[in-house]
Amino acid sequence: MAFEEHVEEPGSCWRDLADVTAAGINRVLLYGPSGTGKTFAALHYGVLAVQAERLVCTEDLTSGEITGTWMPVGENRWEWREGPAIRAWRGASGLGSRLVVDEVDRASGDSLSTLLAMTDSPESARWRNPETSEWVRPGPQFSVVMTSNIEELDDLPLSLRDRFPVSIRVDRPHPSSVASLSSDLRAPALAGSLGPAGRRVSLRSFYAFDDLRRHCGATRAAHLVFGADAASSVLDALSIGGL
Repeated sequence: MAFEEHVEEPGSCWRDLADVTAAGINRVLLYGPSGTGKTFAALHYGVLAVQAERLVCTEDLTSGEITGTWMPVGENRWEWREGPAIRAWRGASGLGSRLVVDEVDRASGDSLSTLLAMTDSPESARWRNPETSEWVRPGPQFSVVMTSNIEELDDLPLSLRDRFPVSIRVDRPHPSSVASLSSDLRAPALAGSLGPAGRRVSLRSFYAFDDLRRHCGATRAAHLVFGADAASSVLDALSIGGL
């Protein structure tokens, strides 16, 4: 599923991201409700030929999972394996690539300190390889997009927010991310709701429902995805076009 350019109205989150990317801003935070395609956008929007590196934050995330760690490669032999942040600093040709840091609000302790170092300004950021003692700096094309499901930016540490001059609240899926859905689901998927009560539904749920109803029918699919309590309202909305 390609992430294609679409003309969006001024003020929309995707128009904001397009303008920021076009201006060459290389530190962006995408936040807001889950299931709107923040990670997909971070991995694909404005990414050049080199594939983006992805890091998913948890409470147990270690610095080694960010920059790298020693790995056994044979009897009594260990080799340093660089982590996603350093790989993104380098990129395939030394110019740097995209680093995507998912659910950054869940990072804490040493991992947060390491993320601050990895996302520092190009003039200040540097890291020393423990195996070769080489000093590594981010390449000129290095960029970072962090994502979070928080609703308020104050829920993130100020030191982290300071690394990202632009924060965009993503409140709707990108048009290209719903293009492969059945036609009757595209509008509600863009709105992020389904049924007369305006129930919040993630993009993943729309895709699961669409696939399941082809396999076992709409009634069974609605029960499996939305639950018995909501299934009837979902089916009613679909049948009368009241989405």
